[in-house]
Amino acid sequence: MIKDLLQGKKFVGSGLLKASIVFMIGFVLIVALGFTYLVRSLFSNYEGVRQTADLRTQLLRLENAMVDQETGQRGYLLTGRMEFLEPFDRGSLNYRSASDALLLEVREMKGRTELTKAVRQLTDTGLGWKKEFGDAQIRTVMAGESVSERELLAAKQKLDQFRTQQRSLLEQVELLRGERRTEMLNRLYLLFGAIALIFIVFQMLMLNYLQKGLMRITRPIMQLDRVVASYEDGNIRERLPDYVEDNEIGRLVRNFRRMHDEMEKEKQTLENTYRMINMLHQSRSPEEAYRSILKSLGSLIVCERMSVITQNADRSFSVKAVCAEGTVSLDERMLSGEEKDIQELLNGGFSMVHEDWSQYRAEGEITDGLYALGIRSSMHILLRKEARVIGVLNLMSARTGFFTLQKKERLEKLSPMIVTALENASETVRIKNMAMRDGLTELWNRRYFEQALDGIAAQRESGSASLPLSLILLDIDYFKTFNDTWGHPEGDLVLKHVGRLLMDEVRAGDIPVRFGGEEFAVLLPDTSPEAARAAAERFRVRLESESPSRKYRITASFGVASVEGRPDGAALIEAADRALYRAKEQGRNRVCVFAEERGTEKG
Repeated sequence: MIKDLLQGKKFVGSGLLKASIVFMIGFVLIVALGFTYLVRSLFSNYEGVRQTADLRTQLLRLENAMVDQETGQRGYLLTGRMEFLEPFDRGSLNYRSASDALLLEVREMKGRTELTKAVRQLTDTGLGWKKEFGDAQIRTVMAGESVSERELLAAKQKLDQFRTQQRSLLEQVELLRGERRTEMLNRLYLLFGAIALIFIVFQMLMLNYLQKGLMRITRPIMQLDRVVASYEDGNIRERLPDYVEDNEIGRLVRNFRRMHDEMEKEKQTLENTYRMINMLHQSRSPEEAYRSILKSLGSLIVCERMSVITQNADRSFSVKAVCAEGTVSLDERMLSGEEKDIQELLNGGFSMVHEDWSQYRAEGEITDGLYALGIRSSMHILLRKEARVIGVLNLMSARTGFFTLQKKERLEKLSPMIVTALENASETVRIKNMAMRDGLTELWNRRYFEQALDGIAAQRESGSASLPLSLILLDIDYFKTFNDTWGHPEGDLVLKHVGRLLMDEVRAGDIPVRFGGEEFAVLLPDTSPEAARAAAERFRVRLESESPSRKYRITASFGVASVEGRPDGAALIEAADRALYRAKEQGRNRVCVFAEERGTEKG
């Protein structure tokens, strides 16, 4: 029919077909261009709004850090008490962190030279206050001298200058944030209005042409019209007659059915796409996101196998997830020779289709095995968002030439959404881990310890574990006296030192925890009492020999307990605590093991 149309032949519905083709092409172009522009505009403008929000947050952090410094300095000048230096030092560290983050944020906002200059002036003002007045006046008081009213007034003026600059800069950021929001909304309104106007014009032109064309072809299709009108429910889509004659009416019926089938496919594809996006947004971990991606893509493109490959921190590549025959496996597997092709794909920056594996495929053990299983073609989609590439999505089929350009383009448009979902899932896991970490030592906290203990108990419910679960409790000896003698900042240094040594000493699978105050714990799954005692002794010796300062030596007392089968968390902690108490009674700086069979402790 298209050939006849190009040759200028007249047949029933030729004019309508021309109009339909022009309309569909125009509509698809409008939708595609509008959607592309909309997505790019949203991402671009949202990034700008997010930058201003982050900038505002860092400004507030900077102000809080400055307040901490000023409060600590003022308290020390008034009272001479050393504990006021703790908020001053903490504020200094937080000020440095916030100023670095603030400068990094403002550098990313290209074209904002004045804002960058203002940020530098603000941070320099705060640093100038600390250097000229904060540290200087504290040293003066430490030396037994007093600070003059003139110096105090100068410090206050410098602080007032900082606050004035901070408020001015915050107002600029808020104004910029409002401008970017308004700009984003205006662009969206303009885009929606333009698409609606063009669509209405297309509709009006199409309706006008259809009205004239229908009048010209009414007679030839009267028979079809009577048949269609005779259907009781009027559902021509479901009960269109099978007209087999090779004439204009027959071609009209067949083309109608073909168009309907294609529309049904597109509708199903669109629904599956929306379902996939919704599932991705609900993912709370990378593993869950991988599973959602592969499951959803299986309904969009039916093929024998799919996988996701990402690059590791050491620049090696590994398969993170595989979907075969509808089953998703999350067992990570390192590539075995295919790295060269993956690296070339990433360097090239374009997704690829290998139509025939018998002509070309990546060299490696994995691809050789897949070829032996019958895989004959593949499509490799870069998981990218703007210029950032995080991995490769692989789809494989047993049919040669199965993957088309349309399938490739469709998945490329979904790629940024997949990347966003994976990043959001990773960020969610990171935030959860932060809530489970001790802020000072970066060890797991008591809350994580309890959850881990419950999880181990559930795993050992079946009683299949062959080795006991062991727990080490340790308490830094005379830590309160140490703090009174050396000060809390030095005490914090000791706690960090102990945390670092614990992380160095534990095995993979062990759980080091800051239990509270100067007390630490290590949960050792599948570890005998003898092995737990040996681990505690190794750490005791290392702690005794490695001090964070030459001014003092650090020791600790250790209590070890073990339990068979399903552990009772409270009983395990109590047993280790009793052993720890015995170690303190026996002179500290030693390891004691709780002997369950006698209810006693032994050194």
